[in-house]
Amino acid sequence: MKKIFRIARLELSILFYSPIAWLILIIFIVQTGLTFTELLYSQETNQQLGRPLNVLSKVLFAGEDGILATVQRNLYLYIPLLTMGLFSRETSSGSFKLLLSSPVSVSQIVFGKFLSMMGYAFLLCLILASFIISGLISIEALDIKFVLGGVFGIYLLICAYSAIGLFMSSLTTYQVVAAISTLAILAALNFVGNLGQSYDFVRDITYWLSISGRADNFVNGLVSSKDIIYFLLVIGLFISLAILKLKDERKSRTKPVKIIRYTSLILMVVAIGYISSLPTINVYYDSTRFKDRTLTETSQEIVTKLNKPVNITTYVNVVHYSAGYGAPKNRIKDLNQFEQYRRFLPEMEMKYVTYYDTLVRYNDTTKTLLEKAKRAASAHKFNFDDLLSPVEIKEKINLIPEDNRLVRILEYNGKSTPLRMFDDMLVYPKEAEISAALKRLVEKPGLVGVISGNGERGTNTMEDGSYKIITKGLNVRGSLLNQGFDIVDIPLNSTKEIPENLDVLVLADPKKEYSPAQIDKISHFIKSGGNLMIAGEPDRRELINPILKTIGLKLIEGTLLQETENYEYDLIQGDFTSYAPKFGQSFYEKAIVSFPGAGAIIYNDSTDFDISPILVSDPTSVWNKLGDFDLDTQKIEFDPATDQKNTAALAVALERQVNGKNQKIMVFGDADFMGNSEMTRNNLNTVNSSFVVRMFRWFSNGKYPVNTARPAALDKTILVSRSEIEIMKGIYAGLFPVLIGGLGMFILIRRKRQ
Repeated sequence: MKKIFRIARLELSILFYSPIAWLILIIFIVQTGLTFTELLYSQETNQQLGRPLNVLSKVLFAGEDGILATVQRNLYLYIPLLTMGLFSRETSSGSFKLLLSSPVSVSQIVFGKFLSMMGYAFLLCLILASFIISGLISIEALDIKFVLGGVFGIYLLICAYSAIGLFMSSLTTYQVVAAISTLAILAALNFVGNLGQSYDFVRDITYWLSISGRADNFVNGLVSSKDIIYFLLVIGLFISLAILKLKDERKSRTKPVKIIRYTSLILMVVAIGYISSLPTINVYYDSTRFKDRTLTETSQEIVTKLNKPVNITTYVNVVHYSAGYGAPKNRIKDLNQFEQYRRFLPEMEMKYVTYYDTLVRYNDTTKTLLEKAKRAASAHKFNFDDLLSPVEIKEKINLIPEDNRLVRILEYNGKSTPLRMFDDMLVYPKEAEISAALKRLVEKPGLVGVISGNGERGTNTMEDGSYKIITKGLNVRGSLLNQGFDIVDIPLNSTKEIPENLDVLVLADPKKEYSPAQIDKISHFIKSGGNLMIAGEPDRRELINPILKTIGLKLIEGTLLQETENYEYDLIQGDFTSYAPKFGQSFYEKAIVSFPGAGAIIYNDSTDFDISPILVSDPTSVWNKLGDFDLDTQKIEFDPATDQKNTAALAVALERQVNGKNQKIMVFGDADFMGNSEMTRNNLNTVNSSFVVRMFRWFSNGKYPVNTARPAALDKTILVSRSEIEIMKGIYAGLFPVLIGGLGMFILIRRKRQ
């Protein structure tokens, strides 16, 4: 070991007796310093403008633009310049032969030179670690462990690049050739992950070989054994190749023997790496403060109940626009969406079934469908011969209810449930949706009954007032269907009683008067302690009031109007009361729920319910307008002589103990608040969708949707001013480079004089 350390010390001294080591240090600290301070400056600007800040530890150090992410992208420019002379310099001058004649082995020489690069890498990482001090000064509650995990990943990446550069330097006497060759190998290792994506086994091998983004997990808070082993294997492989190459120069071997030696080494490394990447033997460490890269405790509790294998089959219709997400070239990314769950379910199997079938919204003939399928298969690199025909897929599974779009079917212990993709920016199901699907496999789904038969709001059409988007929206992430609930129709004309196993019964805006028998059914459900959501419309209040009367409420005469410059007068913006958090409705300040055409709810104290107003109107701008009027043809204005502005209850919550359980009822003076049009409103910032989802969580006693909320971030405040950030920028871009450059010049001049 002493000889290895001596060689390393000598190599470091040679490195710092050349300008390149000092120039790289200067460029490195200027680049990272400018990246850090520019990001900090932009976030401070957002803070001054009152915009909410994201988790600053991640913004400044990770993500796409943080300093660690930037360093990872640019390292390939630095390392070849450092490693190009490790062996090329000595082989070209002939000094390497003298070194071999000394009492040191080839292995000691190689390890010594690599150790010197490890030392330089450590110096670069010390520069990165110095930003922790800047971060502690600049932002509140910096996540230090998170940053250190990222620095560790960058260190391993530098060492891996250095091992590659060391080997390439041993192959040639020309330093420039060594540098270019190193760049070529790094480019190849970054590109290899794109090869063989159409074949499962080849895809796994090439993906493991790829060094592209290998430090991403470290930088973003997840340290895993497979990534550490990968870097160690890459380092070991190229160091071993360098040793074999240099030994072959001293001892003559036949070409077949050399080929066998090198091939055996590479195959052994690939085999170890592939085995080490298997989920069953992978070990993880989440370096984030609140374990953001790990499943929440709620999800982990669900996973622990799965004591048998879970199978996920992804059905891909090649003619649907979602086919690209299930294409072979996207398979690795697709599988990685379930990486968090593989940690806890290592035996989880994922299969893909590809087919072509008519899209529900298009009228494809058999001929045009076949032509489309062939074109799509060619475009997405599917093997057309492997595709199931419409007849074959229907024999296997009925996907018409899923609109023949990409869907996953989760299977466990004889049960199955769908897991869908979504038409939003995230596209893929995340923890809330995946955990909800898994929970449905081990527990009963939530059950929402929707009363029908008297013209109530339904869940099967896309009309403005219908509830399809929020209840049964297939491609809507926040729909109750994708958050663990089943939605069933409850026809009051049936002779059957309303089921008592419902989590909640929805009664929304009947168009026809209920018969005494129907009212008795609803009353019986209420008396038995069933949960109920009631929504009425002001112009049909007489149809809903008989039901409200049984629980001590009333929708009063008149329609609420709100003075506004930008919206319709009958669009009421409901404000949350102080009671709202008790019912799971905690939102940001000034959050609103929109009610297009609402009536005021009043209640009396004679009922045995505890009644709490959840949403109320603004007393400074809302009044109750009596009589008939038409906003489209009449100019309506507030008249102080006849009208009076006051606070009106738009939504109230009722609770009481019945039959040993806590009965929950929520009543609304408007039925449009959760209609399709309000779910897609884009001219007013509302929280209607979130409010509805949280309401149904309250009804189901927190069972669904699955709560995957995490603690609020602590590092969301910048502690320094703009002028202080400018000073910091001057230190990193001016003072430190000058000091490093001065020290380098002093050492180089002193060396030259000696």
